[in-house]
Amino acid sequence: MSTGKPFGRFERSLAWRYLRAKREHGGASLIAIISFVGIALAVAALIVTVSLMTGFRQTLVNSLIGGQGHIIISTNDLPEADGLAVIDIVSGLDGVESASPIIEEQVLLSANGAQAGAAVRGVRVEDLSVYPSIDESEIEGFGEGRKGGNMIIMGKALAARMGVSVGSRVTLLGAAGAATAFGSKPTSKEYVVGGFLSTGSVELDALYIFMPFEQAQLFFRHKGAVPLVDVRLDDYLATDNAKRLISEATGNQFFLRDWKQHNAGFLGALQTESGVMRIIMLVLITITSLNIITGVVMLVKNKTRDIAILRTIGAGRGAVMRVFMTIGATLGFAGAVTGLIIGTLLVVNIDSVEWFLNGVTGGEIFPAEVYGLEGLPAELDWATSLTTTAYAVLMSVLVSIPPARWAAKLDPVDALRFE
Repeated sequence: MSTGKPFGRFERSLAWRYLRAKREHGGASLIAIISFVGIALAVAALIVTVSLMTGFRQTLVNSLIGGQGHIIISTNDLPEADGLAVIDIVSGLDGVESASPIIEEQVLLSANGAQAGAAVRGVRVEDLSVYPSIDESEIEGFGEGRKGGNMIIMGKALAARMGVSVGSRVTLLGAAGAATAFGSKPTSKEYVVGGFLSTGSVELDALYIFMPFEQAQLFFRHKGAVPLVDVRLDDYLATDNAKRLISEATGNQFFLRDWKQHNAGFLGALQTESGVMRIIMLVLITITSLNIITGVVMLVKNKTRDIAILRTIGAGRGAVMRVFMTIGATLGFAGAVTGLIIGTLLVVNIDSVEWFLNGVTGGEIFPAEVYGLEGLPAELDWATSLTTTAYAVLMSVLVSIPPARWAAKLDPVDALRFE
């Protein structure tokens, strides 16, 4: 008897027939079905977990680089003309999207009888476009008036904490002030809230205040100077090469720091957590795939007579082995693809999933004040999803080899005798 080519039509049809057979007829056991479900759930869980971790990381990175430059140049209060000359040089470099003067200082914010610390960033009106967290159309009058006017933009969470709205008046108290006989006198001034910014990170939105650059120069005693330059890149990850180009173009006379250095510990923790989670989930998939061994072994025991007959009429050991390997691979492939579909649907509809879980638990499973983010972030990583699916299929094939070899080694005479 010829079984045709390896993994040909005969072997595939026989494997499919065994899988479809009812359990009372010696078909796939309950353990095999559990293996299929286990692989599907494990793959779906890994896809959702990795997508959430990717979403966390991307959302936090976007919020961080939305509120701060990719690279910050400390120009040590260069005269404004010299500072703008440096900006012109940096703006012309390859990979640089924009460069703008900024001022960053700490203040004490007072409003409605409450106080809170805040970070003020002085920016020019024409540079607001580099901040995706600010809707320029909703902020009329920012930067208008004498010395930049008295309008500021507050972080949404900070405004909510202080109980202020558009048009509210707040007082800022800065450390830098005029010298007196009794020491330095803090600078204090009242400002009007003109709008809000929302970076996606509650922590950053509870910290930042944007002030017109000219007004910040006056308030923080940087009149006629550029203390810092905010550099935005086409690729925010390419900071090392950009720093080298900037240093060469400016004669290595300024100190440069990038957003990755400023948040090194935070990003490192995210990367480590993501890596460990992937390993844990891959181990889970491996353990789940091992159940296929039991399922295929049970199927081999149920089909001992069939195996003996196949061997008697001329089927080789290789053909028998490939039949049961195909069964294991089919279970793994079906489970992995099902998991891929389930995981993808959950990630794509993550908002609905969060809403459903909130309703089931009767509370908020992802409170913004705890996690510092608005909503459950998830970003589907197709490379990881497909790799995970392929890994599950590969493990299913590998764990099917031992029971398939056992089936191939069955002696047809002994098998029929015991039957």
